[in-house]
Amino acid sequence: MSKKILLLLASKNFRDIEYIVPRAFFERAGIVVHTTSTSTESIGRFGFVVQNDLLIKDAHATNYDGIYFVGGAGSLEYLDNTVAKNLFTSFLASKKPIAAICAAPRNFLTWGLLTNKNASGWNEDAAFSVLAKKHGAVDQSQSAVVVDGLILTAYGPEASEESALAFIKLLGL
Repeated sequence: MSKKILLLLASKNFRDIEYIVPRAFFERAGIVVHTTSTSTESIGRFGFVVQNDLLIKDAHATNYDGIYFVGGAGSLEYLDNTVAKNLFTSFLASKKPIAAICAAPRNFLTWGLLTNKNASGWNEDAAFSVLAKKHGAVDQSQSAVVVDGLILTAYGPEASEESALAFIKLLGL
């Protein structure tokens, strides 16, 4: 039986490579991929357009084996989004893996998902380190990919391949 995952995209300014590369790796591994967002269409920082399969308000952890949060500056649109927070929380409560890359792990920090967890994320502006300290996470932003239990966090575009491969392992493939 093949695995089915959800990729969460920002409506605008997701990081194109952090979507394109992981999706290719997931599909190569035989994983069925669906996309979700707050909008029916997402546009990447460099213009890549994705027609999303469903709106985030219609996404449920019971229908998927894991969820991967694509990064980029646009991912911060979810910082105060309780629907997104509750979706990721429900994946964890169901013992299903979650992932975030680049700026997206800042959402995990803000939502309290990384308390007492090792985590990485984009940190060139030092904001990740500040948020990690504030929310009780162990800052591992010097590492490209960090897995702590069912949670994967990754630094940025250069970690697209490595994070996809690590997430495939978290899915048990």
